[in-house]
Amino acid sequence: MANDVTPMIPVDDERDEAIFAAWEAGKSLRLLAREFNLPLVQIEQALDRVLPSFGPSSQLRAYKRELEKLESLSSDFYALAKRDKSPEHAHLVARLNERICAMRGISAINVRMDPYTVEVAQQPTQFEKIKEAIERICDSQPPAEREAHNLIRKVGGEKALELLRGALGIGDGAAADVSDDPSPSGPECDMPATQAQKSA
Repeated sequence: MANDVTPMIPVDDERDEAIFAAWEAGKSLRLLAREFNLPLVQIEQALDRVLPSFGPSSQLRAYKRELEKLESLSSDFYALAKRDKSPEHAHLVARLNERICAMRGISAINVRMDPYTVEVAQQPTQFEKIKEAIERICDSQPPAEREAHNLIRKVGGEKALELLRGALGIGDGAAADVSDDPSPSGPECDMPATQAQKSA
């Protein structure tokens, strides 16, 4: 009784590894099903459990891993080609770079461009030029005028006119003589009135 040996039943992981090893050695799925006394579906499921999963995330991970291997090899053989002036190493680096560029989607077709087109594209647009000119004019004004224009934009054109007329004593239909007031340094600006007409 004590000498009786109870055979160990392999767990699923061990059995899956044995099935995978036999399949990797070249045995067909039907032969594996007969050897392990399992249905064909379970043989396929065992192989699926051992093999890496096949999906978007696993595919992307494998893609990155292969790309990293190629780039690492390219760096190593590039250093050898520079050090030894070896044409064989230089040729291998060129082939590796071709593969790396292909995997990254870089080719002579999608990077070819007209230098003039690139230069024109980098120049500011007409809108940006006009905006820059306006900002330059505004920045050249005295601080008091800039602050006045900012306040007019905040309160609105009609409200600004009403406040200015009240401050100068100019009522509706009344003529006021402002000839005694100091003359401004330049021509009067009708920007608030124009803004008031646009806002109306």
